Amino acid sequence: MSEKYIAISIAMMITAGGTALSQDYSKSIFDGNSDIGACSIKGDMIFGADTQEYTISGSGENIWFGSDQFHYAWKKMSGDFILRANISFTGQGSHMHRKIGWMVRETLDADSPHISGTVHGDGLTSLQYRITRGGETGERKSSTVAPDVIQLERKGNRYIFSCAHAGETFDTVAVSGKLDSREVFAGIFICSHDNDVIEQARFYNVRIIRPAEDDFVPYRDYIGSNLEVMDIATGVRKVVMQSPVSIQAPNWTPDGNFLIYNSEGLLYRFDLRNGQPSKINSGFATNNNNDHVLSFDGTMIGISHHVAAEENRSVIFTMPADGGTPKRITEEGPSYLHGWSPDGRYLTYTAVRDGNFDIYKISVKKKK
Repeated sequence: MSEKYIAISIAMMITAGGTALSQDYSKSIFDGNSDIGACSIKGDMIFGADTQEYTISGSGENIWFGSDQFHYAWKKMSGDFILRANISFTGQGSHMHRKIGWMVRETLDADSPHISGTVHGDGLTSLQYRITRGGETGERKSSTVAPDVIQLERKGNRYIFSCAHAGETFDTVAVSGKLDSREVFAGIFICSHDNDVIEQARFYNVRIIRPAEDDFVPYRDYIGSNLEVMDIATGVRKVVMQSPVSIQAPNWTPDGNFLIYNSEGLLYRFDLRNGQPSKINSGFATNNNNDHVLSFDGTMIGISHHVAAEENRSVIFTMPADGGTPKRITEEGPSYLHGWSPDGRYLTYTAVRDGNFDIYKISVKKKK
């Protein structure tokens, strides 16, 4: 198993039309990048496909008053959305008010109306906005100083800026009635606050998310998923696969080359080397939930399969990890698998017996 990374599956949000938003994270998710206003030094944006990180550089005098100068990586968007990323400046910088963040603009003109979730070089963090073309810039400050996680959400005509230090609770500020739901440019930016200086910043875990409908019901309205791996030490995440349906509970194989997950009742093995999934033969067990666990040696897998003939109750089985005929372990249901003992002799699980939920241990050698 991987000691450096964990695997996670994350539900993708749905669009207004009810379909999953699909971003190809092996490529830049932005439509383009360009200098806005009269920047003295040309900016740039570099996408690292291996890490799915963005390095953005730029000059520019300011993003303030009635006109702006900065570098911008943008995507055309309409409707509601959530923009999220981890951020950090590169180096000490030459000006305390160099700026990075998320921005939404009506146009790419220097005097365009905009909403910006902004982090300054000295740690000042605020939601900044220009209501009209060429108008003055307003500001609502956050109580969080120098956050490394930022999020800008559009919900109708309301913009909500949330920020935090990783692992802490978001602090949120919002404005309403500033930009409506027309098509806009949304993206990441950098301004050096000195037009003769270039500054640089790093954006990672960059996600553009479509929020679900207000009447969305979890476990009834299933949506698509991202399969991601995350570096435990740094928190950097990488999308390795996207699915239009729900995928759940990725497990590492001991050699670190595969992830085993379930989707729509079946088991799959995802090959991290070639980026392709393959179905695992689980015989009659075609209604598996996400309570599957590999044995410590990786040769066997325990599953919780819902048996149709027994009121669709979950029953625990074991089978070879490469596929094969499942062997029944628990006589009764519902039983939900949770783990193997290190010696491979026992399974632990939760179960409803006599109206109570309790934790149980059972031998893998024979039925209960």
